[in-house]
Amino acid sequence: MQPARRSNEQRREHSIQQVLSAALRLFVSRGYENATIDLIAAEAGLTKGAVYFYFKGKSALLHALLDAAEELYADIFARLQASGADPVEQLEMFVDWCAETGAENQELLVLPILVSLQAMGKDANIAEHLERMYARYHNEMARITRDGQRLGIFDDRVPVKERAAVLVALTDGMLLEWYRFSHRLDGRALAESAKAQILSGLGVAVQ
Repeated sequence: MQPARRSNEQRREHSIQQVLSAALRLFVSRGYENATIDLIAAEAGLTKGAVYFYFKGKSALLHALLDAAEELYADIFARLQASGADPVEQLEMFVDWCAETGAENQELLVLPILVSLQAMGKDANIAEHLERMYARYHNEMARITRDGQRLGIFDDRVPVKERAAVLVALTDGMLLEWYRFSHRLDGRALAESAKAQILSGLGVAVQ
């Protein structure tokens, strides 16, 4: 590759990352609807035209960020399935992952949660993207719950679908609470508390 070409591609990649980082900060701090392209360009230190050069619009930026979040979740779900761990250990692994990943990518993990509350009923494409993400999330929690009930580890008095929904809600809630009060909450301690609450709710004796 020619040095000039490599330099141009590096500048292009750097600018794209600037735009994505700026959009992420504003989508989370101001809300998707309030984060205009003008604000995103200013936050990124670029012109409005430069933002449109790389992305067709605000929704394209959001989809790119949701794709990045989806990749993070896809990776941990694949690791859980390949781990050979029992259902309790898989849930503990997942909550630990939330804490570890949230320490470096907190805004990216809370973005789907916030946008699901802000934009799902207003943009069909965004709603479809979020529904696909959360369907995978629910399916993974349902798989772990089903295996736990089948093995007699988890209480089976509540249907799998509802158990899975509560697990999603608890982990989403943990991430939101951590984001809101990150200045005074320790992510690791929060994860340990979440694991105890989750396992107790599933009928597992917590030591």
